[in-house]
Amino acid sequence: MSTKTQVPGDILANALARYRDGFDPALIELPEAAVFPHLIPAQPATARKARTTGSLLGRPAPRFVKRGRAVRYRLQDVLEWLADGDTYASTAEAHMAGRALA
Repeated sequence: MSTKTQVPGDILANALARYRDGFDPALIELPEAAVFPHLIPAQPATARKARTTGSLLGRPAPRFVKRGRAVRYRLQDVLEWLADGDTYASTAEAHMAGRALA
């Protein structure tokens, strides 16, 4: 009897479909492999480090849930993390904002 293993991209697609259908994103949990790098542009190793340091890509890391040894991310937390990012009109503007923070 073979078990079909879901691909992280398929898991993400199913979760986003449930979200579009009105399912509460606070109740949709995604495995780390479905979030990194599919939704958040970082490698899983970077995500593991972020859970230790609390910082991801220069910002506070998204919240996560531990289910035994498994690490899961709630879709709502990931969407909020993505929405809270700074936006810029040009690379010059981003560069100047980075200099202001230093």
